[in-house]
Amino acid sequence: MSSTVLRSAQPVRLLSLAAVAALSLTACGTTDVGGSEEESSGDAGPITVTDHSGEEVTLEEPADRVVTLEWAQTEDVATLGGEQVGIADAETFAQWNSAVELPEDAVDVGQRQEPSLEAIGQANPDLILGSANSVPQDQIEDLEEIAPVVLLTSADTEDPLGTMEENFRTTAELLGSEEKADEVWSEYEQTLDDARSTLSEAGAEGTPFTVSYASVEGNTATFRMHGSGAQVQALGEEIGLTTAWEKSGDEIWGISESDVEGLSALPEDTLFYRWLGTEESDDALEPLENNSAWTSLGFVENDAVEQLRGQWIYGGPASSQQVVEHLAETAAEHAEEDTGEDTGENAGA
Repeated sequence: MSSTVLRSAQPVRLLSLAAVAALSLTACGTTDVGGSEEESSGDAGPITVTDHSGEEVTLEEPADRVVTLEWAQTEDVATLGGEQVGIADAETFAQWNSAVELPEDAVDVGQRQEPSLEAIGQANPDLILGSANSVPQDQIEDLEEIAPVVLLTSADTEDPLGTMEENFRTTAELLGSEEKADEVWSEYEQTLDDARSTLSEAGAEGTPFTVSYASVEGNTATFRMHGSGAQVQALGEEIGLTTAWEKSGDEIWGISESDVEGLSALPEDTLFYRWLGTEESDDALEPLENNSAWTSLGFVENDAVEQLRGQWIYGGPASSQQVVEHLAETAAEHAEEDTGEDTGENAGA
């Protein structure tokens, strides 16, 4: 497939929170990604999309063989039934994303942010798809010799859910899978409605929550906190929860850091979600069990520490459905437990 590529020479912003994407880094079932060749090809004809920098990239026809360089795009292509012939960091993907299943025969094209030109060439793609920080600027021209390159916006705290939808819709357009995208988006919106109903019925609307990745070395704990502009927090707000962590964080991901003492700023009734990969130990916070600053926190005293495990909180509608279902179910459970405790106390008074 030949292509027309118009791209500015603006530098690609490399995120210092790449560790977050590696760190940053109870789910529903996986999405069926067995789309037919007809579904993935769509109507023939030129397709022009706009990349993260505002420049246009044109394909002569919908892409049939895709290399994905970032997990959000990997998920979206799988959700839409596209054929992925190359995937960056596919083995680790499954530890953080349980929303879709990936093809076993896809070529490993290296690490995210450090793709292998040789491996991508061997995959013989007709589209290379990633996000703004997927490729070093000095590699883009080399990649464009292999196939058209489309790099989408990584994230945007000004409109996290709008950015997620725009990326998903652009991916669908590149694959010629707009009808499938409409179906998936309708399912996503229905999941939001169901989650709102779950919270409303349990009286859990307005519950403050936060999602954090915690790491402990010795007696030192670091928490990567998500502010209101982070996608996962925006999802919770969309269904009726409120963001407990007031710091906005960085302008792309909405992430900031805290120590144990800093968590005392969270409201007493906060639901605190630990974000974990499927292979991560539950015991990471054990060193804090004798730390009075930790044990005196409201969410610890209230037994309101939950897990968000194996769900990619920077993904597309497939992962987002898992996240909102889990947030709604756990928030409702806590609200019902609290109501039950109050009822018992009042009955015995």
